[in-house]
Amino acid sequence: MKIRPQQLESELHDKLKSVYFIFGAETLLIDQSLSQIRSAAKTAGFDERVSFEIDANFDWDQIYGEISAASLFSPKRIIECRLKTGKIGVKGSKSLSDIVSTIPNDILLIVSTGKLDMAQQKSKWFKTLDKYGGIVQHWEVDRSHLVGWITNHMSGLGLEDNKEVAQNIAFCTEGNLLASMQEIQKLNMAYPDGKINTQEYLDQANQQSKYTVYGLIDASLSGDINQVEKIYSTLIGDSSMPIQLSNSLYREIKSIIDMSIELQQAKDVNSVLQKHRVWKKRIPIITNALKRHPYQRLQKLLLSLGRIDRSIKGMDNLNVINELRTLLLNLAGKTQWTQ
Repeated sequence: MKIRPQQLESELHDKLKSVYFIFGAETLLIDQSLSQIRSAAKTAGFDERVSFEIDANFDWDQIYGEISAASLFSPKRIIECRLKTGKIGVKGSKSLSDIVSTIPNDILLIVSTGKLDMAQQKSKWFKTLDKYGGIVQHWEVDRSHLVGWITNHMSGLGLEDNKEVAQNIAFCTEGNLLASMQEIQKLNMAYPDGKINTQEYLDQANQQSKYTVYGLIDASLSGDINQVEKIYSTLIGDSSMPIQLSNSLYREIKSIIDMSIELQQAKDVNSVLQKHRVWKKRIPIITNALKRHPYQRLQKLLLSLGRIDRSIKGMDNLNVINELRTLLLNLAGKTQWTQ
């Protein structure tokens, strides 16, 4: 049975099922649904919980053993299974289907995973979960709906409706829901009465954004070489920076390449920017990048990012810190390509 995410709370209040399956592209949304189910389960007396990480080589006898073992502490138990991917193998598919269809009343089974393709959603194990349990699918939050998502979560914490602040959070976090949620929580701490000083917040956010990965990318797209060097030197000490920067740069350059291709057909930059829902504040930055970089150069930058990403994952041997700096400077207009 499919359950819409916004209906989960009321469904849990009406009746707790014996099996739930949560999946989708947004980790934060999946975690929120899991928290709702755990909370409802605790209220219903499920006080003990055990978790398993499952891949294609997982020993399913562990779960059979857990189900058959009596608990000394609680007659009602939760078994959580996190599938690393939707590819659990023939044995895994058979075992999961069997477990789901024969789960005893004193066990609550919660299965979760990331995004699944259509073939995986037509598999036997998926259909069995759909037949015996509740399935909650989380879709990616589209850019056009991000401001609304942020506004709703602000309201949920007692913050006043403030579209300007919500738009700024959406711009600064670029669709990263976890980062957006962290900003909303910071707002809640800064303005406990719910009344946001808009100008004060925007001034602080603007100052902070200059020294983030997103501020770095904008400086590079704007052609500000000195600012690129300045920001990059402040971020080098953050061990998570290369991964975040590489991922954000890939999304940004890929989006600009798509716009560049469309411009060859449409010729009207405003219509292309509007189609890709470029934030008003970023229109001059993206327009500048489209004028300065031909399609071929952008493709070369994207290929370079591919090697950098492989090096981050240990599959290539580039000096990631140096190569990211070189790429940013090339994006900013300084010619010093080393590859």
